[in-house]
Amino acid sequence: MSWAHRATGVILVFYLLLHVYTLSSLVEPAVFAAKMVFYHHLFFSLLEWAIAIPLLFHAFNGGRLILFEIFNVRNDDIMIRWVAALGSVFLVMLGYLMIAGDQQVSAGFFWLITLITTAIAGYVVFAKINKTANHVLWKMQRISGALLLPMLSAHMVFMHLNYAVGHDADVITVRMQNYFTKGVDIILVALIIFHGAYGVCTIIGDYVAKIFFRNLAALITIVVMVACGWAGIKLIIVM
Repeated sequence: MSWAHRATGVILVFYLLLHVYTLSSLVEPAVFAAKMVFYHHLFFSLLEWAIAIPLLFHAFNGGRLILFEIFNVRNDDIMIRWVAALGSVFLVMLGYLMIAGDQQVSAGFFWLITLITTAIAGYVVFAKINKTANHVLWKMQRISGALLLPMLSAHMVFMHLNYAVGHDADVITVRMQNYFTKGVDIILVALIIFHGAYGVCTIIGDYVAKIFFRNLAALITIVVMVACGWAGIKLIIVM
């Protein structure tokens, strides 16, 4: 489970870089539309669905780790079964939404409910670990994980309720011009960048023995992730 959690985390970091690169084409709608035509092939649609597998495992298993480390829920067998069950249900639901592609929801209401759920999850974890002796970055990693679990799950659902929501440049541009949406997206990008950078640096610290190479790899990771985050936030602001 530990190896799988780290492997899926690294996969998601690379997906984030690709995701920001693809969305950066929104400043030129024709270029973005051309990319979406290319990605509309069945093979890429399956990949788009399949990326939910590492994302859901990492999110739900992260929730299991928070329950284990912070709330002393020690029955790992039951929690692992819950991770598998919830992930499977979510994947089936996501597949149905992608095939149907005709669902409509109020973006404002959807994300308001998501933010309320996210705030509750973050506060519960923060209240539990705030006064512990753990390092502040360790605390922030757990809190950001608690915040990302509902936000990323909701993001994955929202982007596949209707094909145009995640693939049509005009629809995406109109949505991103809403200030509430901009705020949600900026929060999401900031959380992902911190969580991803800290996670990769932790892996580097565990497996790179020589201090020089460990520090160099960590520095490169931080620079790349910050650059990616800035590119994403800049795109959100200018849209």
